[in-house]
Amino acid sequence: MSDDDESPWIDMDGNIKEKSPESKNKSPTSYSKPNTPEIDKLKSLMVSSPSTNSSISSISSISKNTDESFYDKLQEYYELKQEYDQKLRDAHRLWNNAKPPMSLEKKQEKYQDFIMKRKCINCGNGPGGTIFSHVGVGQSRKIIAMCGCEERCNLNIEIYMGQSAYLPEYLDYYTQQVEELKKELTEYKLDLLFNLRDEEIVLGEFRTIKEQLTENLDQLVQYKQAFDMQNENIELDIQGIPFRIFNDLGEEIKANEDGEYIVNRKKYIQVMQKYLNNLISEFKTKTNEYKKTPSQAKLKENFDFLQDNVLKIQKSIRDEKYHTIYMDTIENNAKKGFKKQKIMDTFVFNPSKYSLDNQIVTFGRKITEFKR
Repeated sequence: MSDDDESPWIDMDGNIKEKSPESKNKSPTSYSKPNTPEIDKLKSLMVSSPSTNSSISSISSISKNTDESFYDKLQEYYELKQEYDQKLRDAHRLWNNAKPPMSLEKKQEKYQDFIMKRKCINCGNGPGGTIFSHVGVGQSRKIIAMCGCEERCNLNIEIYMGQSAYLPEYLDYYTQQVEELKKELTEYKLDLLFNLRDEEIVLGEFRTIKEQLTENLDQLVQYKQAFDMQNENIELDIQGIPFRIFNDLGEEIKANEDGEYIVNRKKYIQVMQKYLNNLISEFKTKTNEYKKTPSQAKLKENFDFLQDNVLKIQKSIRDEKYHTIYMDTIENNAKKGFKKQKIMDTFVFNPSKYSLDNQIVTFGRKITEFKR
């Protein structure tokens, strides 16, 4: 049995809801589309706060790359759950569209009978159905699925969803903590220098604050590394065009310990812009040659050069310079002319240096059991 509210008019215990359509003598003829696994995953994210979760155990637990195997299994879980829930939705549709129409008592009876005889989605046995559930909160939050029959099948799924952190909030928090601790250290130094407090007490407090400062600095560095890894560092494919461009322009890139060729985002934009300028100069030269001796072949050559080289590099620079570009509409209610025609709305493009996805990291997610 699912933990979700599977019925629009009756709960899992068979109780009629007060605001159900049937209570108003109305029979619904349509159903809203169930949430997709992607929507469910977004709902499952619980963004933590520095005040409630002040540390990440290791920077290695934060990864820019999506764990494909994790999301493959998560997708499989939600597909299984959606298939299970769909059977009840289909039954509701039949009851609501029955000819002649069913009474409310009859629908309740049908519902309770369906729940009592429900079969497991994995083995097809029953009664008992399948148990889908959410357990815990934050980093301990997990989703589970298991057979609910008396003789259980092998179905056993347990997935820890992890906990998400909004990096800018963490960076601001630890930056403020570090500045406050530095200020306290300075005050204790002055107290010691001018003999304003007992030396032994001052030294003890000084050591304590210094330890706190070291811990907060370590956390600040870790979150800054996580932020840079997702927003300021670009990995170049050794077989890709950008890597070749860097070599052609004499910009040496050395592999790191993991064999990855990482370049700073700012440096990437500078080098690619330099290469783009060279392309534009070459395009202008080709255009001047065409003007002197125009021909269809030269025109096609120039067009292909513009499309295959200049525009692609421009797009590459734009994608890295602005992770997100969205458009706002400013409504204009003014009217002009004899016919009082409405003036066109104003559309404003808003480029954003960082996308929201790249400012959120999830840690602690793992699959502990996945058997079917």
